[in-house]
Amino acid sequence: MATVRDLRCLPYSRGVGCDRLMWELSIGRTYAVIIGWHGAAAISGFGLCQGLSMNTSFAEAAIWVADTAQAELAPYDFVQWPSRGRHLLRPRQVDDAVVWIDPHDDRVVSLIGELCSHVSVWAG
Repeated sequence: MATVRDLRCLPYSRGVGCDRLMWELSIGRTYAVIIGWHGAAAISGFGLCQGLSMNTSFAEAAIWVADTAQAELAPYDFVQWPSRGRHLLRPRQVDDAVVWIDPHDDRVVSLIGELCSHVSVWAG
């Protein structure tokens, strides 16, 4: 998953790391996609299935996974991802690509999955 590669980049937190999370991706009997992770260190596990089918496009799935990861990390003290401490990048589709966008100026920072290679683009 592209989002998993990006979790190492631009985390803003106080001692909560995502490196040891064990991701799960499964498809249920009704062909609904379930995503989650086993907890590690200070982060609890979760599992979520909210209407994403296995027929969903890559772009829709990548954005859903990135949004879900951001939402699951948000309740933990001082965890913002991806961020430089002021605001979060947002996953979006631009033309045929799925990208991280700086919400303040709608500038594309990186393709989802390639954030570590493009961190310097976001001067944040």
